[in-house]
Amino acid sequence: MGSPFREPVLAPPRGFRDILPTEARELRAIERALSETFASHGYVPIEPPMVEHVTPDSGPERHRSMQFLDRDGSLVALRPDITTAVARLVAQRYRDAAGALRLSYFAPVFREEPAMLGAERQHDQAGVELVGPSGPLADAEVLALLAESLARCGLRDATIEIGHVGLVRRAFAELSDDDSAPVMEALRAGDHVGAFHRAANAGMREDGLARARRALAARGPDIESVDIEGIEELREVIHLGRDLFAGEPLWGIPNLSLVPELPYYTGVVFEALHPKSGFPIATGGRYDLLLGAFGTPRRATGFAINVPRLHLALFESGWRPERERTLVALSPAGTRETAQLAASLRARGLVVAIGAVAERAGLEIIESTVVDRDRVRLADGRVMTAEDLARELT
Repeated sequence: MGSPFREPVLAPPRGFRDILPTEARELRAIERALSETFASHGYVPIEPPMVEHVTPDSGPERHRSMQFLDRDGSLVALRPDITTAVARLVAQRYRDAAGALRLSYFAPVFREEPAMLGAERQHDQAGVELVGPSGPLADAEVLALLAESLARCGLRDATIEIGHVGLVRRAFAELSDDDSAPVMEALRAGDHVGAFHRAANAGMREDGLARARRALAARGPDIESVDIEGIEELREVIHLGRDLFAGEPLWGIPNLSLVPELPYYTGVVFEALHPKSGFPIATGGRYDLLLGAFGTPRRATGFAINVPRLHLALFESGWRPERERTLVALSPAGTRETAQLAASLRARGLVVAIGAVAERAGLEIIESTVVDRDRVRLADGRVMTAEDLARELT
């Protein structure tokens, strides 16, 4: 007769994973660096809820959202994107706000992925949203902040490529809105051949097609030869961004073929790349129409950093978090004396764990034994007072 008890399911659901202490400590170091950088530019933190209502206007990520029915019968979903959640929040909470809103976040997002890809369905995302200001200086502010954020985390050898969705649309301006929509859809999917094939089938003239091909092929210095109306705006944003932050990573590479997958972008767009990562570490740009979908038209721009990709690029580049305080592992010798000595060491700024430490999480450990309420014996045989040990370690 079989056991009435089932074997416990120890693995998390598909697409989710446990993050153990060493990785968690590294992720917290990244979070601190990003949060401090965002704050230094006047961005204040917000936390939208993890669950949002699903409606026909729920945004471009709706098809990738993890949806379920609430108890009242309404359809809700774990948020697949922070920008859309912020747009809803601004429309609800800041409908009558005057001036600029500078908002930042560090939070998980959830996206449904095909089982065959083995992709994660939850990951941390960090970013900012600048709501209200428009023009080259506002775009340059967000662009420079992304560059500084990556540099402050310790990332080197990164590049930030910059495009302009508005200029791409103008390259196909002779097409009607109905005819240009599938062209832009193909470009967002990375299918340039298909995009030009659709434009030709829609009746776009050969000279217009040739001009659009040259524009989308322009990268780096080649941008100077592009003659589309408004190209000066892109050049100005890049120059202003370099004025705002001139340090690493190497950035400001014009690339008009850059058309993000998300359709809500309307102007300057950009993505951060690193040779150690096969996918963009961060994406962003101007999305002036998204807030209008929630009934509060406001201009806006921002970026989102995929934190696991940033962490991987940092790690493979040799980065490790700055050394934290040493952990004193205190082997007990008398209950009261152990408690008093641990309290005395902590009062002097030391990190103390009583007993053996099973998970070091990459921390430096000093093994020690309690001598009495004020003295500790180290592994090398030295006996030190709490004050002397604190002085040596801090």
